Amino acid sequence: MSEADKKRILERLTNMRGEILAKIRPRELRNETETPPEQPYVFLRQRMEKPGKIIQGISDFLEWVGLVTVAVFRVVRFFAR
Repeated sequence: MSEADKKRILERLTNMRGEILAKIRPRELRNETETPPEQPYVFLRQRMEKPGKIIQGISDFLEWVGLVTVAVFRVVRFFAR
């Protein structure tokens, strides 16, 4: 390829890029006209709630195990007297 061909191709690509960018609306205009979703971050919120529920379930279970352990030791101590 000669230098003239390379320059011509580069000019053509530059012009095509300008045409494509002219067809696409600027991002600021697009964001102003679009309405935000009704409930943003719904999926993120659901994903964050699930680990919280699991941790709450584990803490409830450990609390129950602690109460049972205390009750068993009290019964053992009562019969040991």
